[in-house]
Parts: sequence; structure tokens; C-alpha cells
Amino acid sequence: MAQAAQSAEEIRRKYGLTEESVWDRLKRNWTGYLFILPTFIMFALLFYIPMVQGVWLTFTNAQLGGGGSFIGLENYQWMITNDLFVFALGWSIVFVFSTTLLQLGLGMLAAILLSEVREGSREWLSAIIMSPYFSAPLAGGVVWMWFLSPDFGFLAKFLADIGIQNAPSFLSQGYWPYISMIVAQAWHDFGYAGIIYSAAVINIPSDQYEAAALAGAGRLRRFRDVTLPHLITPTIIVLALRTAWNIAEFAQPFELTGGGPGTRTMLLSILTYQVAYVKLNFARAYTIGMVMIVLAMASAIFYVTIMNEEEDLYL
Repeated sequence: MAQAAQSAEEIRRKYGLTEESVWDRLKRNWTGYLFILPTFIMFALLFYIPMVQGVWLTFTNAQLGGGGSFIGLENYQWMITNDLFVFALGWSIVFVFSTTLLQLGLGMLAAILLSEVREGSREWLSAIIMSPYFSAPLAGGVVWMWFLSPDFGFLAKFLADIGIQNAPSFLSQGYWPYISMIVAQAWHDFGYAGIIYSAAVINIPSDQYEAAALAGAGRLRRFRDVTLPHLITPTIIVLALRTAWNIAEFAQPFELTGGGPGTRTMLLSILTYQVAYVKLNFARAYTIGMVMIVLAMASAIFYVTIMNEEEDLYL
């Protein structure tokens, strides 16, 4: 009864759980905070302050080289009533969704192939798979331009050599420009997903596969029951990162189509560039950029929520 009558403060003191103020923690860990202070300052100068300034610019009519004056929500009104923005938003969502899924699929396939290769050759094959990812996106756009060009492209000449004279124009005809952009972007970045998946697959305990084989499970069932459950968390991580990066992707799509022909393949990233550096309207460009940030943040929150729910299944 006496122990039960102890106050919460006495219990905390008994087990060393006394509460500390913020100042107490600062005094106790001042050296650690001192070491991270330069990083925090640089991060604030290079990220937080420019973001706040960008949000403010969306409420002004700032042009290149000028501060601009406050105009309220006019930029947002222009944006949601602009047909090109609406199209670019829809096409960007399709582009990001399709590219990310294709990167995941190719990355998972590459990881499974790497897991079947003996260790001596795995490093070389991993380097080959990652080589597109390490190349500059602008260089990747030039490579795909050379590959798909109807005038001098390798694919057009190859199809002509095998008797197909009326090959489609992959960068300007029908749905081919959209498909070309998705395939090119998936090719450039699938290696990132492949290496993450490969690390997860290689670390799966072999006794789980042996137990499944002894239970009569075939290769496909072992993949479904053993491999896939271990790839849930890597998949969510890759989804979150690749979605954010694909939303902001600019160099390779710009080199490949430039948003054309006309405006048929206009992405939000390309539209932001054109509004900022062709129309010289930085305020409207920042407004479009805010939409891209919101899309990336919303997808990240969605994926993190899914990850937390998936982890709760094992608690």
C-alpha cells in the first residue's frame, strides 16, 4: 500500500526518470548541438528560407529581376483556369505513375536475376544495371533522341532494314511520344530500385526457401510466399523516393521532346521552366512549383502511412 501511495514524481526519481527542461538537455548535450548547428544553418539558408520566399512569391507578380507587388490569389486563379496547366498536371500524374511502376517492375526483375548469379559475377552485373542511373539525365535524353529519331535514329533504320518502311515517328506521332518518355525514364532509373531490391532479396534467410521447398512449394509460390513479403518495406521506400524524383524530373524529358510536339507532352517541370525562363514570370513559375511540392509531399505521406500500417501487422 505504501508503495502504491508513492507519487508519480517519486517513482520517476527512483528509476532515474526525472523530467528535464529543454535548457537542461541543451546544457547536457551542448557539444552535440554545436556540431550539428552549421549543418542546420546551411540547410535553413539553402532550403527553408528559399521555400518560404517561394511561397511568398506565389502571391506577387514578380518578374525576372524584380520583387513584384502583392496580388493575392491571382496566380492560383490563373493556374487552375489555364488549360495547359490542367493538361500538364494530368499528363505528369500519368507519367509519374507509369514510370514509377515500370521502374519497380524492372528493378524487381533485375534483383531476382542478380540473386541467381554467383557472387563473383554479381558485382559486374550490378554495375551494368546501375550504369544508366549513373549517367547524366541530359546525356540519357541525347541517347534516346539518337535511338528514336525518325530521321537518323537507330530504331528507324533498323525497322527499315527489316522491311518496315512506314515506322511510326516515336517522338511526334500518336501515343508514341508518351510511351517513349515513360520507357526512357524507366530505363534511366530502374537500376536504383534494382539495387535496393537486390539487397533485400539477398538478405532473405535461405532456410525459409528450404522450408517452403520441403512443403512442396514451386518457384512461383516461393516467390509469392517468401520473397514478396520481404519486399514490402523496400517497395514503399522506393515508391516514395522515385515518385518524388519523377515529379521533379526535367532534363531527360526536356531533351527528348521539350514538351512537344507543340505542347502534347508538357510536364509540370517543363512548364515551370518555360513560364520562368521564357515568359520570365517567376511568380507563376513558383506557383506551379508549389503544386509539384504538394504532389511529392502528399505521395510521401501516403506511402509512410502505408508503411506504418504494414509494420503494425507484425507488432
